[in-house]
Amino acid sequence: MRAALCALLLLIPLPGFAQEPLRISGKTMGSYYALVIDSAAPPDADLLQQDLEAIFTDLNRQMSTWDPNSEISKFNSSSDSTDWFPVSRDLLLVTTEARRLHTLTEGALEITLAPLIEAWGFGRSKRKRVPPAAEIDAALKLLGTQYIEVRSEPPAIRRTRPGLQISLNALAPGYAADRVSLLLHDRGLKAHVVDVGGENRAGTPKRSGEPWRLGVESPLGNLHKILELSETSIATSGDYRNFFVIENRRYSHVLDPRTGRPVADPPASVSVIHPSCMTADGLATAMMVLGPEKGLQIAERASFDVMFLNIDRDGKLVEQSTGLFAATEVEPK
Repeated sequence: MRAALCALLLLIPLPGFAQEPLRISGKTMGSYYALVIDSAAPPDADLLQQDLEAIFTDLNRQMSTWDPNSEISKFNSSSDSTDWFPVSRDLLLVTTEARRLHTLTEGALEITLAPLIEAWGFGRSKRKRVPPAAEIDAALKLLGTQYIEVRSEPPAIRRTRPGLQISLNALAPGYAADRVSLLLHDRGLKAHVVDVGGENRAGTPKRSGEPWRLGVESPLGNLHKILELSETSIATSGDYRNFFVIENRRYSHVLDPRTGRPVADPPASVSVIHPSCMTADGLATAMMVLGPEKGLQIAERASFDVMFLNIDRDGKLVEQSTGLFAATEVEPK
């Protein structure tokens, strides 16, 4: 549930430093990754990229629903079983956080949403349609993150309701950004920004002492705000580029797992700041379902910053936000 380009990395030259930041980019998880590393002694870019690719390959091997041989695909193919299924610690960690966020967001983050996604044509079939009520009801019976259990030792997951399948796409890009950031930190490359498919993790400030400057795009196509971030993450989800229209009615890809239907009036986009990029990623998805009224309540209760952007009937951008988002001025047009 992420917009194609909601987080824009702003690369500002560093005055007084001859060594330019190291930039590395590539493709992963059906999208892209991009890194900027500000170090007086930058590493070998080719060797570092090999290590990064190894991380992404490993995470895809675990969590890609498009790879029939991945851990998650094998778990899903055994959908009738309620036995414990051995998994990697990465998959266990992401599933555990998904369960926590499911509870925190009162069911808005749902990792067993696949039957509904397929029913509405937002999945593999890509056949956009309004399914009959009976089909929606049948799909709802195959939902329930609360029926997914986790075990730490040895790491394993299981379903207590047969038929459930999971997808971690709402958290995996953010988790990948966290994993890469940790690798860079462990190698002494602490001043960096990692961007995986628009989900961004910022390390320590630049050598100049300045924080990293990251921008959030407006649904109207211009740069809305530039945020100064260090040692935290920002993730954005959006609705304005993924929908279909049947009989003059617009159907969003934002599906409410509590009703089985698209959210009637979802935000155009939601951005979340949180120390964990995985958590920010999952929360941004859930906030799209919850909307600003309930979402702002949960953000205040759980102490994370959130920004809802919408377009009113006059075509004007409306922002509802907390924390750093509210304290940051809108960029002049």
